[in-house]
Formats: sequence, C-alpha cells, structure tokens
Amino acid sequence: MGQVRDRAPDEWDCVVFMALAETGTRQQAVRLLADRYDEHITVEGVRVILNKINKWLHRPALEEGVGPRGKVRLTPRGLRFLRFCERVRGIYLDERRYFAESHVPTLVCLPHHATIVKRLYVDTLEQEPVGEEKIHILELQQSDRGNESFFDQALWPLTTGAYHLAIGPAPPEEFRDELQSDVLYDARLEVFVPADFPGDAMSLDEFVRWPRMSHLPPKDSGARMLLENAIATYGIDDPGEHRRVASETYEIGSVIECVSLLHERGLPTPLVLAPSDVALVYKPGMRFGGAGVEHSRWVPLHHEGAPFRLDVHVTTANPRPRYLRPLVAMLQKICGDEPGLSGPL
Repeated sequence: MGQVRDRAPDEWDCVVFMALAETGTRQQAVRLLADRYDEHITVEGVRVILNKINKWLHRPALEEGVGPRGKVRLTPRGLRFLRFCERVRGIYLDERRYFAESHVPTLVCLPHHATIVKRLYVDTLEQEPVGEEKIHILELQQSDRGNESFFDQALWPLTTGAYHLAIGPAPPEEFRDELQSDVLYDARLEVFVPADFPGDAMSLDEFVRWPRMSHLPPKDSGARMLLENAIATYGIDDPGEHRRVASETYEIGSVIECVSLLHERGLPTPLVLAPSDVALVYKPGMRFGGAGVEHSRWVPLHHEGAPFRLDVHVTTANPRPRYLRPLVAMLQKICGDEPGLSGPL
C-alpha cells in the first residue's frame, strides 16, 4: 500500500467523527447529523466509518462507554485526529464559500489543452461587457493526464459543483447519470520520426519492430492503454516492453528536444509516441513549441490503414446548466477550427 491512496478518511468521515466526539454516542451523533446538516446515516453506518478511521490510524481513536454517562472518550490519537478533522472541514468550507461567492464558472483541463482554453478565455473577454473575466481556467499537472487521476482531480469535483466544465477523457460509467459529456474532437496516436522517414504513416507492426526503443506515455494513460491493447488484440509479434520501451513520461518536451537533435545530426533515433493534441504544440508553425523541429515530423500510427483514436470530451453537470451551453458551443467551434488536434499539420 502506498502513502497516498490508502483510503484515508474523507470530509464526510471527519464530520461523522466530529459529531460522535461532540455528542458522545452513536445514536446522538446520528440525530445531530440529521438536525444540523440534514444528512442521514444509521448507527451501523457510524460504526463502519469509525472502523475505517481506526484502521487508517492503526489504533483506536476512542473508547466507547467509558466516559461520563457512558459516553465515548477520545484516545490521545483520537484527540489529534479530531484536530485534523477540524482542519479538513475548515478547508472544505473555505472552498465552498469561494465557489458560492463566485459567479464565474471554472473550467479544468490538462496542460496540452492550453491552446484551446486560452483561445476560449480571450474570446469571452471580447464579449459584453468587454474585458470582464467570464471564465476561470484551472490547469492540472502533467501527471493528471492518467485516466484515474483525471477522474479524481477533474470529474469528481464536477459532481460536487467545485468545477463547472472539464476537458479530457469521458466520464466512467458510474458518473454517467451525474455528468453530461460531448466529444470535442478525436485525437490520434502519432509517432515522432525523422523528416526523411518513408511514407506518411507508420504501421503498428513497424512501430513495434523499430530497431531502437521508444518513449511512451505511462501505463495509466488512455494513449498507452490503447497502444498495448492493440498490440495484444491484433497479435503483433511483441518482443516485450523491456525490449521496446525506453521511458514512460508525460513530460515529452525534453524528450522531443533530444530526439529532434538526433534527427538533425542524422543519428539513429528512438521513436516518441503521443496523441495528436499533445504533439500539436511541437509541430512547425506553432506559436511557442514548434521551433527547431524542421528535421522531424509526426506521422499517424495505424493498423491496416485504420488510425488509433482517442475521443476528447467536454463534460459538465447533468443536466447541463443553461449558462454553460454557450461556452460548450464556443469550445466546439474552437476545436473545429484547429484540425491539427486530430492529426498532422
């Protein structure tokens, strides 16, 4: 078990524990939660949460039936955990207060969506009243490109109202009733090759048989899962990941810089695999990243002529609030005006 995803108590667990510490019994905690927060839980539910907390603390947080009038008594570890609960609760209250006071919707996205959301931000500034901010942009870390991390950092907060729009993978099945999702564009897997590479595409078989190992996205990314599933599904003769994977990283900028220099010198080079929307900024003519790649180019990866596609979605609460519909329409137009998101320039 790691030190982060160890099923730590969440805000609700903390609130239940605080109620139990305040009232002294499970039955009274149940009544307090209903009266104060309009939240309903059974006595058994309190027991389950307390067991979860004790398991996380590796020792009991309280002793039941030993205090005055049979109430609970917090252990030293429980007293410390109670202070932790109060801090956690305060942080959530501050965040809810911020979003309740803000009338500007927040869009959460990944770093490679910068070209899309910055255009949206500027386009909305041109609308009446001119110059007034009409959307907040929250850019996640590169490491959040993994599907599970994106769900935790972007899609789950949509269900709580912390954020209002998200650009990235579609929600998993369990979110479908709470979230509405529409395809913005389809990204395709592309390979970074020397400019003199013969042909306008690379087959999956050729990619796997490339004489030097490749730089790939990590295994929790949609692009990597699509690649590995295709290799297995189509029965490609695979020497094994230990023979074909040079590195696994979301930070492909430095990798591309190194590989493009190898292309320029005419030296044998590894391949770099990325979705077309990630690759877009590193193509000639792009405003910031497309310099120094004149000796390189991107070609689509395919199997028997069929490209490998990854749908990119814009997601909101379901049903979609009326005030968000114009923003979604603007995003769809912006993506429609940028064909490079889905393939080579």
